[in-house]
Amino acid sequence: MKRVFTILRFLLLSVLLLLAVMLAKTFMSRSTQVPAETTLKIQPDTAALQHLAQMIRFRTVSYDDSANGFVKLAELKRLYDWLKVTYPQVAKHCRFQFIGHSLLIEFNGTDTKLKPALFLAHLDVVPASDSAEWSSKPFAGTIKNDTLWGRGALDDKNVAVALLEALEKTLILKQLPRRTILLAFGHDEEAGGADGAAQIAAHLIKNNIRAEFIADEGFGVMEGIVPGLKPPCAMVGLAEKGNVTLKLSVQMPAGHSAWPKADNASAVLSRGLAKLENEQFEARIDGPVRQLFETAAPHMDFGYRFLFSNLWLTSPLVKSVLLKGEKTAASIRTTHVTTIIRAGDKDNVVPANAEAQVNFRLKPGHRIADLKKEVEGILNDPRIAVSVHGDFTEATPVSPTKNANYLLLSKAIRAVFPDAIVAPGLTITGTDCKHYTRVSDCIYRFAPFRLGDSNLAGIHGKNEYISGMQLSAAIAFYQHLFGLL
Repeated sequence: MKRVFTILRFLLLSVLLLLAVMLAKTFMSRSTQVPAETTLKIQPDTAALQHLAQMIRFRTVSYDDSANGFVKLAELKRLYDWLKVTYPQVAKHCRFQFIGHSLLIEFNGTDTKLKPALFLAHLDVVPASDSAEWSSKPFAGTIKNDTLWGRGALDDKNVAVALLEALEKTLILKQLPRRTILLAFGHDEEAGGADGAAQIAAHLIKNNIRAEFIADEGFGVMEGIVPGLKPPCAMVGLAEKGNVTLKLSVQMPAGHSAWPKADNASAVLSRGLAKLENEQFEARIDGPVRQLFETAAPHMDFGYRFLFSNLWLTSPLVKSVLLKGEKTAASIRTTHVTTIIRAGDKDNVVPANAEAQVNFRLKPGHRIADLKKEVEGILNDPRIAVSVHGDFTEATPVSPTKNANYLLLSKAIRAVFPDAIVAPGLTITGTDCKHYTRVSDCIYRFAPFRLGDSNLAGIHGKNEYISGMQLSAAIAFYQHLFGLL
């Protein structure tokens, strides 16, 4: 009995010691937020909202195939002509370079020895039909009660207009930045950016132009995105996931459907797909996602603060919770889904060929070559050929936060959104940034807009909209940031 009490006492002391360590780590976690040195008062800018409405009326729609002409170039040219008229100071004092069908705008700072700051936006949008599903026609640029409805209001013409408005105001006020400002407007981001952002990046590399930092679309200032965090979170994407489609192909003898063989092309492929669908890649709380939780922890209620301050022990529990949601699960593992399946063209013929396309979004550090080997191992069937299909991109490098550039961005965010917690994150969708990894080591994906669920539902969906105050705050953000350069 004495030995049992000794063991129990040892276990109790171990638990108490562990609890003490966890409590110490909880209370020792301190906020890393930059103080809001300046809090800007945002004034409504009705003219800017009208300008965004005008830009929306240009139907610069990106399609995925050349048969549709990708972006309608005539519309794009009309938009560029409008831009020069609408922003006369930008047109007068900046250098315009058309690279392919995309645009690079350059305004020289007072110290040309400094590396430039590069800001990205894209002028193309995804298709939208003029249907009754929209409360206002998607390309009408309708403004109702200080709210603008239309395709591109949030993805991504809003960023382009906010940048242009901020630069125009900067030039009018003669608040000249020390650092050169580059605005790169791609025309085909929604189709992958190969003819737009990729060509601008190649131009910069060819001319030995390295950017101090790059800012592009990504996260905004959002509420409820981090469990347990009551203040809004201004999440800055430090990296984005890779994107590759693997084609699974099976070729076997065709036959008559009246006497099918158990092993045929479609059956073999189906069994392989079932194996793959039932296999999930390892989930890990690391990189930008871990930085997010550790940055947000000091601002959470005690229970969540305790949980996220001790990820060294609690990560299995946190991981299980995150895996229950599609978006949160995508942030901690490589995901995959079968998107296209093809086999046969007649109902009484067993097909000789069957193929499927599976799209993968890879976590940083998970390379495509390794993924392909893993998929082949999961399938474990030499009859299923695995090949990379179409364009692909590796996951991007993770940008640093311990530097002056991230600090600068944080200061600008806190000046316009003083109630927000600035935190790193991982972008699970694609942006033009993936083409610029050789142009700068510091690439940050953040759009300065307060976004709620209703806003987000309109991106690539119906009834996309933005309020006048959302746009006005973004203009103030960029103008303030230009002044800090």
